[in-house]
Amino acid sequence: MKKGEIDLKGLEMRIKSHKFVKEAEVSRDLAGNINVTIRQNRPIARLLSTEKDAYLDEEGNQLPLSSLYTAHVLPVTSSLVLKKPAGSFFQDSVGLPYLELLKFIEKDEFWNAQLAHMHIDGKGSVSFLTQVGDQRIEFGKPVQVQEKFRKLFVFYKEVLPVVGWEKYSRLNVEYKDQIICE
Repeated sequence: MKKGEIDLKGLEMRIKSHKFVKEAEVSRDLAGNINVTIRQNRPIARLLSTEKDAYLDEEGNQLPLSSLYTAHVLPVTSSLVLKKPAGSFFQDSVGLPYLELLKFIEKDEFWNAQLAHMHIDGKGSVSFLTQVGDQRIEFGKPVQVQEKFRKLFVFYKEVLPVVGWEKYSRLNVEYKDQIICE
């Protein structure tokens, strides 16, 4: 095609229509080359449901699964999210704390590697399954997230190496200033 025949704005709009493209800019330089700058929409979690699995981005938008690529992100199941479309849940005032929790985990190297699965029950309480050890972590509502993970990290660093990783099957950090272990 000749330079003048290429619809740069139309090309930019086509690129932006792809769900994994967050931002796109198409321009032409002085030499006539077409430059395309794209910022990718990154998934931070994978929503598992009986109807349709989807990825979740850091803004709470749903992204489709790809047949070419599987993102290494935290799988999430929920009874609560299923009551409304997952994308809108993670963007409303009730769901935003859950999205913030997922963003915290995704950015933290230790918890991103240690947590294998997240579940949100019908009452909104969060629980996790772990990669190392056979613990179920009962987290409660996504409030005081940093404090709960700080307590849990101290427990992982100070207690589990002494008593053994298989000693406890249930850890509850839901309540202030305590960890309940069984």
